[in-house]
Amino acid sequence: MTDQNTFMETVRNVADIIRTAAEPMPEEEILSYFEEMELTDEQKRLVMGYLMNPESTEEDEGIENEENGSEEKADGEAHFTQSKVFKMYLEELSLLPEYTQEETEDLYRRLLQGEKNVIETISTVWLKKVLIIAEKYLMQGLHVEDLVQEGNMALFLKLQELCGTGADVDTEGLLEQAVEEGIMLYASEMNGERELENTILGKMSLVHEAKKILREEKGDEPTMAELSEYTKIPENELSDLEDILSPAKG
Repeated sequence: MTDQNTFMETVRNVADIIRTAAEPMPEEEILSYFEEMELTDEQKRLVMGYLMNPESTEEDEGIENEENGSEEKADGEAHFTQSKVFKMYLEELSLLPEYTQEETEDLYRRLLQGEKNVIETISTVWLKKVLIIAEKYLMQGLHVEDLVQEGNMALFLKLQELCGTGADVDTEGLLEQAVEEGIMLYASEMNGERELENTILGKMSLVHEAKKILREEKGDEPTMAELSEYTKIPENELSDLEDILSPAKG
């Protein structure tokens, strides 16, 4: 399989395509995006399970807010709404079998020895742990469902990486680190996108006000050069902002 960064980027891109597609995408079309990665049947199954897991929608969250209000962590540090899909996920977690530390260590040993069939079992053991890690990032305004999915995918990738290495390592620690880093990366990307959106909106507002002021002073529409001098925004950037604004005008 190709490197993890490329794989994760492809997964996210395909998830966006599925989300915005006018019609449901067949499995064959979804997997075609991963053809060059030579996924095994097990990997394909896990990827499909990840991509086809329904995500929360604003409509679902609105219904949950009206019926149940916000859910609050016991320590009062985070507030979040739960979609119906995620509540079903929590119910499924409560039905999972419990594994002792000794049983878990045995699963890790078998993983390192190359037993691929234990990957799914270890993933199940880790579902609750991934949720606990994901909840730490709720204060950043992200959906817990998305964080859990990113954590589970990072876990899956790390299990694939460790399988058959035969290394004498702290498997538990490495898995926790991988989940944490996967969720942190996703949270950072989402917050970065929000900051970019806020910056663009701020500049658009500045340009709008500048046009209004200059129009009143001149009695005519200001030129791009005049706008640039007034706002201190380069002309090429102003042109890009105009491209953003133009569809709304039409």
